[in-house]
Amino acid sequence: MPRKKTKEDSQAIVPAPAPPLIWLKAAYKFHTYAYRDPRSAFASAMGSPVVSPTTVLLGIASTLFSLGKEPEAKAFLGTAHNCKVAIDAPDGVIFFRAFHQLRRYETDKYDKHNPRIGLTNINQGTREYGLVEGQTILYVGIPAEHGETVKLALTNLGHLGTHDSLCSLVGNVEKCSEPKDIVYMPPEQWKTNMQSGCTAVTLSRFKNTTVEPTLPHWWMAGGANTEQVPYFIKGRFEGTSKGKIYKKY
Repeated sequence: MPRKKTKEDSQAIVPAPAPPLIWLKAAYKFHTYAYRDPRSAFASAMGSPVVSPTTVLLGIASTLFSLGKEPEAKAFLGTAHNCKVAIDAPDGVIFFRAFHQLRRYETDKYDKHNPRIGLTNINQGTREYGLVEGQTILYVGIPAEHGETVKLALTNLGHLGTHDSLCSLVGNVEKCSEPKDIVYMPPEQWKTNMQSGCTAVTLSRFKNTTVEPTLPHWWMAGGANTEQVPYFIKGRFEGTSKGKIYKKY
């Protein structure tokens, strides 16, 4: 038998509707490019031609923190789960693998009596870097009260992806309408609007819950606040003896 409604049910808090969004557009040219597929191991990272929505939103917050805008950054993170991101991929990316040293500080995460806490642990890893042709264009939908704050962050965004994935703004950050013709589709869209000539990439996005800090002073992609889902983007991958090539047709 179905459960009878109680007084507590009638007094349950109904989630507030998401606020209306305004959209900002920003184009970037990459000097170096590296973004790790969320499914791949840190020590053997595979590259993706587009970054995740979480990367864009946390990049905005990180830039605000670096500019000394701590209250604005925290206020933005409080609404990040309501924001939307669309990315127009570059014309092409040539990926190649590079060896590099991984430097991490020893912690007590696995060993509470680790005698090397605070010292540097060095080992070898590989990462896919990309040579990017054309511009990557970000479209960010945000609550109106964060418009000027996010515009400031996008204007000063210096990297997107890893910290050595350096980029420069092309032109100015502009207001725009919600993009309808950009193929950067999450499952809710492509299941009913499948297009030809597309490729699926796995990306990370925030769930519909407030983003909580991983540590008292750190917000990171991953954990209970995020999920990995397939996105469709325009273009195809081609394999080579040296790596892979992404082309947007």
